[in-house]
Amino acid sequence: MSSWVRYHFEHLRRWREYAVAVMRAARDLIPGVRVFVIGGVAEGRTTVLSDIDILIIIPREVTVNKGRLYRDILIRAMDVYGLPWDAPVELHIVNDDEGRYYFESSSRVIEIDDGSR
Repeated sequence: MSSWVRYHFEHLRRWREYAVAVMRAARDLIPGVRVFVIGGVAEGRTTVLSDIDILIIIPREVTVNKGRLYRDILIRAMDVYGLPWDAPVELHIVNDDEGRYYFESSSRVIEIDDGSR
């Protein structure tokens, strides 16, 4: 196995740690967000091409620029919560209504919560 593949799988093994960093950063910026891991990592089917799909559901009453929020969450997760700059995370930022699609199309979702709510 190449060193890059080992390195990538090491990132994937740390999915929960990375998701908590993203969740904390997202909650700092938008109180009331709910955060879930979805996709292959949640379903236990990771490959060398996998990333860590993190679903962020913002409250219905909050209006945001999703592109700016995506960037701000990642920067805060890196600067404050130790998310590695090369962590293979993919954020999916949606509102409550859009979140239903992800729940309906996913065979498993894992809510990320550190008990601080």
